[in-house]
Amino acid sequence: MRVLRWVAGTALVVVLAVEVVLLAPSLRDAWQRLGDVSWWWVAASITAQALSMSAFGRLQRTLLTAAKVPVRQRDSTAVVYAANALSVSLPGGPLFSTTFTFRQTRKWGASRVVASWQLAMSGVLATGTLALVAVTGGLLAGSASNIAGLVTAIVLALVLILGVRLLVTRPSLLVTMARPLFHGWNAVRGQPADKGMERVGEILSQLEAVQLRVPDLLRASWWALANWIADVACLWAACLAAGANPSVGGVLIAFTAGKIVSSVPLLPGGLGIVDGTLTATLVAAGLPAVTALPAVVVYRLISFPLVAAAGWLVFAVLFRSTNLDPDDEDPEGDGPH
Repeated sequence: MRVLRWVAGTALVVVLAVEVVLLAPSLRDAWQRLGDVSWWWVAASITAQALSMSAFGRLQRTLLTAAKVPVRQRDSTAVVYAANALSVSLPGGPLFSTTFTFRQTRKWGASRVVASWQLAMSGVLATGTLALVAVTGGLLAGSASNIAGLVTAIVLALVLILGVRLLVTRPSLLVTMARPLFHGWNAVRGQPADKGMERVGEILSQLEAVQLRVPDLLRASWWALANWIADVACLWAACLAAGANPSVGGVLIAFTAGKIVSSVPLLPGGLGIVDGTLTATLVAAGLPAVTALPAVVVYRLISFPLVAAAGWLVFAVLFRSTNLDPDDEDPEGDGPH
């Protein structure tokens, strides 16, 4: 096992070293394009990005606390930093990131079901609140027709979130919905009608431990939104650092477009693709290209390599012995580090 860890660690160092070599020219060009920037606003941008990461850590902690899994804020935030580094740096990073977060959650005492629920619920809240950011940006950009879109996005987000909460607080509904599906599937396979329902019962017994009360749901929703607000503030401060004065709607639209593009893991951190999308969208929103480009450079240097470097430092200090192989069987959780 120790040999395998050394091999995996060596492979990881090689991958990161290759990425540094490949990214170095782009980072050097980006640094040279900064020109005269306000370093006070750069500091503000860094602070906003740190607040964004902390907010997502609080979202994770709020959900786990609702499931009676105690976790300290610093531990939750450390996992967020390390998971982000894995996601943006490694080939197939999102898979490694999800596996890492799942296993750390298990070590805090969460069951498999609760750990999976936390990951799914975080994604639901993050997606729903990002949709609100997008529609709000369109509304502020001057499109009155987006009022209906804003209302629709709010309603759909609430329906989705409250629907998940209903299933958590009344897990017996899962049995009602699952039984016809199991009966049909088992009929096709020639198996007993209730085969597999015992597993549903086990899942329900674990979900019953999750008491997602309305205050918990509102608190988690706020931290999901705060994560995006702080990230938008990071982009806004980067624009101000470059001497630009963008509209709020333009920044929101550019930010959302960048996040959507970054969800397609073609290159580490969406290098080049996200940068181009942000620049083009900011220019379309009225920023001169001469200020839009350095603004994007500042934002991307902070939100990608700087945060990734911080995440790898956290990983090296706190999680270096973690098994990242998604194919290995999940451990039963042996307490926190």
